[in-house]
Amino acid sequence: MQTSRTQIGDVTYNAATQSFEALVTFHTKAGRVRVAAEFHAPLSEDFEVVTESLWQDALDRRRDPLALHARLEAHRVITRRNTAHTMPPLQRWFEALIGHDAA
Repeated sequence: MQTSRTQIGDVTYNAATQSFEALVTFHTKAGRVRVAAEFHAPLSEDFEVVTESLWQDALDRRRDPLALHARLEAHRVITRRNTAHTMPPLQRWFEALIGHDAA
């Protein structure tokens, strides 16, 4: 079994279906896999129970070949450390215009 880091995105409550929903991202050596997860429960449910259930639903859907998955191969993933977007836009503009010492 491959190991991965898991990230649960923003958790929302859908009142129409009375369920919690989130986009769960699995970071693996092969790349990122995103799966939509859902957990039917009342709004008063304990948050730890909700996140554990969303994670479990995402795992189940990840194993299901008919479930919708969004995949991004590892060689296409651009980390924040490798981009110029880690600094504010104005600072990037100054650096491009005047040089590194200006900012």
